[in-house]
Amino acid sequence: MIGAGVSRWTMLHFGCALGALLLAGLLLAAGYADPLQAARAPATLLTVHLVTIGWLTLLMLGALYQFVPVITGTPLYSQRLPLASLALIGAGLAAMLAGFLALGGTAWLSRAWLPLGGGLVLAGMTLGALDLALTLWRARPLPLPARFVAVGLGFMLVTALFGLGFALAFTLPRPPSALLALTGGGLGLHLAAGLGGWFTLTAMGVSYRLLSMFMLAPEEPRPSTWAALILTTAGIVLALAAGLGRLLAGWSGLAEWLGAGLALFGVACYLADMLRFYRTRKRRQLELNSVTAAVALVLLALVIAGAGVAAALGRFGQCAAALGYLFVFGGLSGLGLGQLYKIVPFLTWLERFGPKMGKGPVPRVQDLVNERRARPLFGLYLVAVLLASAALALRLAPLWQAATVLQLLATLLIVRELWRARHPDPDLRPSVPTMPRRQTPPRAPAMPLSAAAFTVQGD
Repeated sequence: MIGAGVSRWTMLHFGCALGALLLAGLLLAAGYADPLQAARAPATLLTVHLVTIGWLTLLMLGALYQFVPVITGTPLYSQRLPLASLALIGAGLAAMLAGFLALGGTAWLSRAWLPLGGGLVLAGMTLGALDLALTLWRARPLPLPARFVAVGLGFMLVTALFGLGFALAFTLPRPPSALLALTGGGLGLHLAAGLGGWFTLTAMGVSYRLLSMFMLAPEEPRPSTWAALILTTAGIVLALAAGLGRLLAGWSGLAEWLGAGLALFGVACYLADMLRFYRTRKRRQLELNSVTAAVALVLLALVIAGAGVAAALGRFGQCAAALGYLFVFGGLSGLGLGQLYKIVPFLTWLERFGPKMGKGPVPRVQDLVNERRARPLFGLYLVAVLLASAALALRLAPLWQAATVLQLLATLLIVRELWRARHPDPDLRPSVPTMPRRQTPPRAPAMPLSAAAFTVQGD
């Protein structure tokens, strides 16, 4: 069956993730979370965790349940663990949000919701990581893109452990000195493990395989690909170890900067590989998801360059909020939304029209979307993110307010396009007439069906 390779819970993860993104955008546009006034205020932390756990983590876990079988050619170990993982993460995130409301002064809520929620999120992430890790284990030796994913899953759990430590420090009546030290200067480590390790390495591994397939570009690993994996991983591990040593034993911070430099150089190697994909692709006419990915990668390069310049000028702390916003909403979210615009219609095509193959005319994947209508929406979204980042850097409140409203509007319109792609007319016909093909002897499949589900077939 054509749809046999489709993960049962991927679309549910995507729906929950988009809901969290819209809620976070609403809180920003309404002024409830205002990083211009207080970047570490409870309202801001609530919104940040809606984005990082509710949007990005659920998006990536849902994608990995489909993509790990694609990358490895091995079926997912369990189709039940993803639902249990999603339920635990969702319940844990709701409890964490209640805890942040309690920190903000909501009298009828208790701070105890924070560690409870953090524990549930950690349990859910562990179940998801276990399912994916067992799938990867059965696929040894791993292809290089899968190694990025494996390392990223490890950093996901480290990030959750850091977060649970923060939650305990906020709620215990007499927290241990190690937890107090963590709350005093460990936020950067939490961000490095999450943004740098979990989100970035995972996105790198998936994009190495998917972008090469979408654009028909050569995907053989190069020395730069190995450098991207080794340097980024080693840099983040060194930065985390050195940072813990600084907090707990008074070590010098020089090793942290060295680790950050290695990680940035590793990401630069990745960006060089992505540039090679675009230059050597066989598919000359790019689809919207590939165009959006290119813009997101350019924004990621801007973040790296901006971080280097700000650090050299001694103004990294002043620019951190703007760079982080551009990285999360421009680089990661731009890449995620763009790829959803391809993945959602393709999975829908596999489920709704794949079984009709050979029984009559069926639409192409591209017939489920309208790129001409969607292209300006993605443009509006990316422009709004740039304006919001500039407003944070320049501390311009009116520009910030306008940019967040535009960003929310663009996100709503993009989600509407995804909804339309997910609910097509069941009697949809192909926009381009199909010609009968000359009969040729059967050949062995070049890739497993789950991998073929993400090539550009059907166009």
